Amino acid sequence: MTYNDVLARELKADVKVLIRDYFKSREDEQQFPRELLYQFIEQFDIFSLLLDSQDSVLRTEFLTFIRLISKDFPAFSAVLLTQACYGIYPILRYGSQEQKSRYVEPLVRGEILAGLGFSEGKLMESLEVIATTARKTEAGWSLTGKKSIVSNCRYTDILLILAKVEETNGEDGYGFFIVDTTRPGVSFGDDIAKPGLQGLPVNSVTFDQVKLPEDSLLGLTLNGESQLNDIIKKLQLGLSAISIGISEGAFEKGLAFVKVKRGFGKRLIDATVYQNQFADLYTKLCAAESYFASYKDRMKADSLFVSQIKLYTTKVAIEISEEIIRLIGPLQTLDDIPIDRYLKDAKTIEIYGKSGDSIRKRIAAQWIKE
Repeated sequence: MTYNDVLARELKADVKVLIRDYFKSREDEQQFPRELLYQFIEQFDIFSLLLDSQDSVLRTEFLTFIRLISKDFPAFSAVLLTQACYGIYPILRYGSQEQKSRYVEPLVRGEILAGLGFSEGKLMESLEVIATTARKTEAGWSLTGKKSIVSNCRYTDILLILAKVEETNGEDGYGFFIVDTTRPGVSFGDDIAKPGLQGLPVNSVTFDQVKLPEDSLLGLTLNGESQLNDIIKKLQLGLSAISIGISEGAFEKGLAFVKVKRGFGKRLIDATVYQNQFADLYTKLCAAESYFASYKDRMKADSLFVSQIKLYTTKVAIEISEEIIRLIGPLQTLDDIPIDRYLKDAKTIEIYGKSGDSIRKRIAAQWIKE
């Protein structure tokens, strides 16, 4: 099961109230939703729902939460997802016992926030393109380099940074390093403009010979490649849930609009053309849900399969949002959540957690080799 209907029905009203009240009080849409994050942690203990103790798969309850939230506030779902997949999960899954004791509980309680940096603005077909380096010193490590895109980094207390390490045999190893963002030599760039997910800030971050303790290497082992692949797989699964939430939010908003009686007591949905168009959109949404629900059968053995789910669910979110805008956008005059916000958020998610084009390239690679 990938969606808990009972839980969603129980939470729906409370989630809507919290988000509605936040929208009324926030100063602008760029504002980082820190207070809302604290409210969700206090009221729902949301991050304790993160992992299934059996198999380290994101739990149905957590996926249900972020999907439900995405129907009204996709950017906040993305904030929750990055805290989960870029902070809590890597340390809980791969951290040493001391790292888990130091960081996991404060992260779950929201006392500290975390981010993760691996991208350096290049197509990462392999880790060999990584220029950020961690050099072994007598006191620990010295980290130097730059990550081009890091979510939430201006608000984080720690960052997990993927870096290259030259081993004694002359070969390169790769590992994630836990970096306190208050350390000398850590600096953030300006916010990077993006079409959607307003409230989820993205910045570059630079490391200038940042001194790190010896135990800052995640899990105390250079296992960065497999760790990154696993983290991205979890992130893509969460992004798929958010995409379905966006599809549902846009569809439900559009359906509610066409069911309202207008001049002469008529509804748009009474017209055959609208019935057919909404039936097609609903079928597309159901197909995306079914594809998403199949992930548990193949997730562990096939990371590309999860990427394909992310590719398809974001594509459907974009298509449904575009069609709803085409059908009712010109008629919509005032709403807390403008229809075009869904489309902008869906297009932004399409480039997160490996872009759609990079996933398509991976899919096509199997035929090029033949």
